Amino acid sequence: MTASEPGSVPEVTRHDEELEARVAARTEELSSLSTHLLRMMENERSQLAKELHDELGGLITAAKMDMAWLQAQIGTGLDAPSKEKFASVVQMLNQAMTLKRRVVESLRPSLLDHFGLPVALRSHFDENCSQAGIEYVATLPEEIVDLEPAVQLTLFRVAQEALANLLARGNARHVELVIEPEGEGYLLTVGDDGAAMDEAQQRALASMRHRVLGAGGKLEVQAAPGLGNRITVFVPRKI
Repeated sequence: MTASEPGSVPEVTRHDEELEARVAARTEELSSLSTHLLRMMENERSQLAKELHDELGGLITAAKMDMAWLQAQIGTGLDAPSKEKFASVVQMLNQAMTLKRRVVESLRPSLLDHFGLPVALRSHFDENCSQAGIEYVATLPEEIVDLEPAVQLTLFRVAQEALANLLARGNARHVELVIEPEGEGYLLTVGDDGAAMDEAQQRALASMRHRVLGAGGKLEVQAAPGLGNRITVFVPRKI
């Protein structure tokens, strides 16, 4: 092999550097595209939640008001089977309103928009852990004012996914939720005493990891047999 001239870069080294530069540029391009798609998805979720809340909620409310009017007009003039059907319709309308509220909150948590991350997370974990019979401990600040709304939504989605992940495994009895200041940002921790995550659940968290990277943070998952799982997320404060 002919030796390279003094001060020149070997051809293989130049090729490697060019390849690394192309890979880095492509990775940055894909990362930007993925972040853009995630932002579009959240915007679409927010719009759909608004439409369901306003339009579907309005229709159900109007139907309930009409049923109340009919009940007042009819009074006690219904036979037993008719009364039973009447009560069944009212019950179905109430169930539809509850379902609408649950879907809307899943698409875009209204508590997050109106009261901030700690309140939204506490409510979400209260409801879901109570229904699943899981004990949980939350250590959260009263409020967080130095994180952008988009970053607070990111943390909510990560915690939401972590809890859904945990509930899907169905073997955890305790869960811990913590948000605390950490250096130049905040640290979110969700820990449980359940079994290790399967591949599908790990892929779901990989998606969350990209979401966190888009917010300038990082996500780590720790799991050990018999010791449960721990998801930690760091995000910087707004500049």
